[in-house]
Amino acid sequence: MKLLNQLLRPTIKGLKPYSSARDEYTGEAAVLLDANENPFNEPYNRYPDPYQRKVKEKIATLKGVAAAHIFLGNGSDEPIDLLFRAFCEPAVDNVVSIDPTYGMYQVAADINNVEIRKVLLTDTFQLDVPALLKAVDDRTKLLFLCSPNNPTGNCLGSADIELLLNQFEGIVVLDEAYIDFAPGQSFLNRLDEFPNLVILQTFSKAWGMAGIRLGMAFAAQELIGVLSKIKYPYNINVLTQQKA
Repeated sequence: MKLLNQLLRPTIKGLKPYSSARDEYTGEAAVLLDANENPFNEPYNRYPDPYQRKVKEKIATLKGVAAAHIFLGNGSDEPIDLLFRAFCEPAVDNVVSIDPTYGMYQVAADINNVEIRKVLLTDTFQLDVPALLKAVDDRTKLLFLCSPNNPTGNCLGSADIELLLNQFEGIVVLDEAYIDFAPGQSFLNRLDEFPNLVILQTFSKAWGMAGIRLGMAFAAQELIGVLSKIKYPYNINVLTQQKA
């Protein structure tokens, strides 16, 4: 793959993120005056941890992945949108996606004014690897795969996914929202093999917690750092962090 700095938008490379009161202090305090928090109505008067440290520790244990490789979003839709914002220059870059698949990739592309090139699955609903690679050019930043796929319900071939990870020079986004229902194995235990891999999972499906809006992205630490840099400061609220 290309180096991450070669894939990032120039404005994102130079971006100075917003720094909140919770960034400078990670301990427990009765009052943080610089945050202008109300001293009453505990615990909902306090801003949430912007990096969801306790939640990530639980997920790290559950998934067998270091916390530094975890990004938490307001559903999986947030990291999908952030990937567009981080890597795709509007009206310049493009992404490639399988078809049919989860409709939010198209919506995020339209919102960010990024061309999306759709490649039909084969007659057996598997990846057409040559056609996917043919759709790629030097402005293709992201490749969206969904396994098990929505709406076809089948797992994509692991060998085909691996081939794309090795041959595509951009970021491969593997959406595993339904992996807990599938006979196929997650790519999560292979994360260290592929620095260009982003895996999406969620609490909405097998966990039955769609209402808390908590999505997970797993990737190399450097890539997680990019998403953390450009997200809104308090994207996961106190109630969700308590429930998770």
